[in-house]
Amino acid sequence: MKKNDSNDGGQLILIAQLDEIEKICDWIRTTLQKEPVEWVPPLAEEGRIEIYFDSLDEAEKAHQNLPANWKLLSVETKKYGEQDWTTFWQHHFKTEAIGENLQIVPEWETIPETGRTTIVINPGLSFGTGGHFTTRFCLEALEESIKTIAPERMIDAGTGSGILSIAATKLGVPTIEAFDYDPICVEQSIENAQRNNVENQIKFYQADILQPGWFSAPADLLCANILTSVLLEAAPLIVRATKKRMILSGIREVEADAVADTFVQLGCREIMRDGDGHWCGIILDSSS
Repeated sequence: MKKNDSNDGGQLILIAQLDEIEKICDWIRTTLQKEPVEWVPPLAEEGRIEIYFDSLDEAEKAHQNLPANWKLLSVETKKYGEQDWTTFWQHHFKTEAIGENLQIVPEWETIPETGRTTIVINPGLSFGTGGHFTTRFCLEALEESIKTIAPERMIDAGTGSGILSIAATKLGVPTIEAFDYDPICVEQSIENAQRNNVENQIKFYQADILQPGWFSAPADLLCANILTSVLLEAAPLIVRATKKRMILSGIREVEADAVADTFVQLGCREIMRDGDGHWCGIILDSSS
């Protein structure tokens, strides 16, 4: 097979009945560690799920590994170029005000003069834009936590587009370490930090939250917007890495009690939680 150009990626497109969509998306998040894009037209009986990969080979491998018992109406893999992904985001990602004083602005839009603290983002292959409930929750909780506990140091676990670290820097956190399992996300985070002229204020690196060694010392504040299954497995390490407060999201509402209970049993205290009927975020204070 001909090797893809460096700017080409792969796309896996699934068409399924509506009652299958949630199950399929859960599997994609848990198994592929990707955030699916769901398309469900009004009054439709079927929906479309798109998953984006760094290469066509990755998309085809994911296609081969789909569960055999799924009743899919159609499956397609195809190559897309960088321009296709940019066009996607230009259609779906718009300037958005978040919290008391933040605004997230895609790099292709003019920055509005609102007096808010601006984070300029090009999400690339990641999904950290502020449009999803989990990212919005983390940004709002981050803004409030910086006022409340005045952290000197923050860890951003699963940084994605780098949006939380960039926001934290602009809100005054002096020392930030941010990592992701996916090296592409690390590259995109660095590029986004450069767009905001804060690349020298954040240490970005690749690491696996499930493996010891991803933090050099405990931080006052830790943000982790990752999957519930990963949060639960990494809970002991997350607690050891946090001195004061942790902001957790990427959690389905039906899983919130399990996440909170796990961290409470490790000595944490739940401060608050919020959800949109589907996704949830939790803030906890550490006992250390």
